[in-house]
Amino acid sequence: MHIELYDFGPTRAQRCRWTFLETGIPYVSIDSKDLFGTPELKKVHPLGALPALKVDGKPLFESAAICTYIADLAPEKGLIAPSGTWDRALHDQWTCYVLSEMEAYTWSSARNTFVLPEEQRRPSILAQNAQGFRRGAAPMNRFLADSDYLVGNQFSVTDIIAGFTVNWGRMLGFLDEFPHLQAYLQRLFGRAHCTLNKGT
Repeated sequence: MHIELYDFGPTRAQRCRWTFLETGIPYVSIDSKDLFGTPELKKVHPLGALPALKVDGKPLFESAAICTYIADLAPEKGLIAPSGTWDRALHDQWTCYVLSEMEAYTWSSARNTFVLPEEQRRPSILAQNAQGFRRGAAPMNRFLADSDYLVGNQFSVTDIIAGFTVNWGRMLGFLDEFPHLQAYLQRLFGRAHCTLNKGT
C-alpha cells in the first residue's frame, strides 16, 4: 500500500500526522503551502484544500475521514473501535459534534481574521463565533469532568480529531471557563506523538 499525505504544518493535517505517528503506518508527506488550490491538489480534494490523502492512487479528503481510515488500518493499536460497536457509534457522535458545534465557529473566525481577503471579512461575527464555540464546548467540558477521554475512557483517534478543535479554541481564548477541557488538552499534550500546536 502506497499512501501520500498532502500536508501543510498548521492545517488540520496535524490530525493526520498524529494518527500516522500513533499507528506507525508509513506514508509520504507532500508538504507545501503552495499546494492550496492547485490543479494537482484538486484531483485529490475538490476544493484544493489540505489535508488530502491518496491511497494507491485513490483520493480521500476531510481530516476526520482520513484519521478514521488510518486508525482502521491498524486495529492492533486500539485507536478506534470496530464498526458496529457502541464505542464506534460514540466515535462518530463526538466527531460529528466537534466538527459541527465547535469547529464550525473556529473556522469562521479564521476565515474572517486572515483567510479571506480583507474586504470580504466580517469582524462583527467574531463575538458570535466565540459564543457558539462556548455553547458547544460546555457539554464536552461536563463529560470530561468524569472521564479522561471521549470514548471508553481511553485515548483514541476521537481525541486526536476533537483535541485539534479544542486546542484551536484555546488559541482563540475560548477555554477560560472550561477547566476540564484545559486538563484534557494537557493530557493530549503529554502524549509522545502529539502534533498539536502548544503555543498561543
